[in-house]
Amino acid sequence: MKTNYLLAACLCMTLAGQAQTISSKREIMERFLNGTLEKNYAPAAFFMHFGKDAKTGEAAVNSHINYFVATGMDIVKIQFEQGYGRIRIEKPEDWEQIKPLPRNFFAPTLEVIDRIVNIAGHDAMILPTIYSPFQMLVQTVGAANLMKYAKEKPELVTRAMEIFTTALIQFAKDCKARGVDGFYTPSQGGEEKFYIVPRFFERFVKPYDLQVMKECNQDTRCNILHICDYEGNYDDLSRFADYPGQIVNTPNIVNGKPFTLKDGERLFKRIVMGGLDRKKTIHNGTPEEVKAAVLKIKKNYKGRLIIGAECTIKPDTPMENIRTAIRTAHGK
Repeated sequence: MKTNYLLAACLCMTLAGQAQTISSKREIMERFLNGTLEKNYAPAAFFMHFGKDAKTGEAAVNSHINYFVATGMDIVKIQFEQGYGRIRIEKPEDWEQIKPLPRNFFAPTLEVIDRIVNIAGHDAMILPTIYSPFQMLVQTVGAANLMKYAKEKPELVTRAMEIFTTALIQFAKDCKARGVDGFYTPSQGGEEKFYIVPRFFERFVKPYDLQVMKECNQDTRCNILHICDYEGNYDDLSRFADYPGQIVNTPNIVNGKPFTLKDGERLFKRIVMGGLDRKKTIHNGTPEEVKAAVLKIKKNYKGRLIIGAECTIKPDTPMENIRTAIRTAHGK
């Protein structure tokens, strides 16, 4: 397989000025998590979806590996591209269409994970994405239906959340059996728009998030808690402060104001990831502007940091911008 040769070439590179001291991305991340990585080197990673033709099979494997090699980033994060399927909800009885997932439901995704672990796992940490039960349910019935029935017939929403929670816990176990190092765990449901249902987050989101994330964090080393603002804006992130994960990745704006890396460190008291806005310089700036932005981040933030964006970058983000951001993070 051609990507094996590309991967080998990438993983033979060493840190500038420290030849032979660090020979793989895995060792870099091990030192980073231990707090022993040289301070001039900030790990970096940017994530993107690879298109409808690269969601499963060999195309998905190649897309992930080729992107990892081409960018030089420090972890392999595997996208989650598998949903339950859309269900039309017109009456309460329609919720009965949501049934427990068959044991082999996630087999296509697990096949991709297994292949990527076998190709890159020796030399890089592998982190599959695992959606929250809330995200799975929104994709299945839509946010409007979810909120409507959370008000009118909450037992239907609770039943569906339990079904997805059970399935995702098993999925996490199956991922770990294949040798992953941790997970990228997005959470949604705490945005302001869901406040129209009293205690929506506390009742329909957080308990199920925590069940899945507890499984993800058990016996793993590197987990990224991602608070995703795709569904809307947040006015407060403190409700996530007790969520697990060694690293946290937050929105850049909270309550209408900038939420900085320092704000994230103060609130979550752990390693932060981010610094760049996926819709701004990394997407539409020049490589020189990207370099300047990353150097500014490194100058202003002295704690342990993975440089990246606040969410998945756009697929048309220039590859040279991504490479420049990562090289600059690495002190090159």
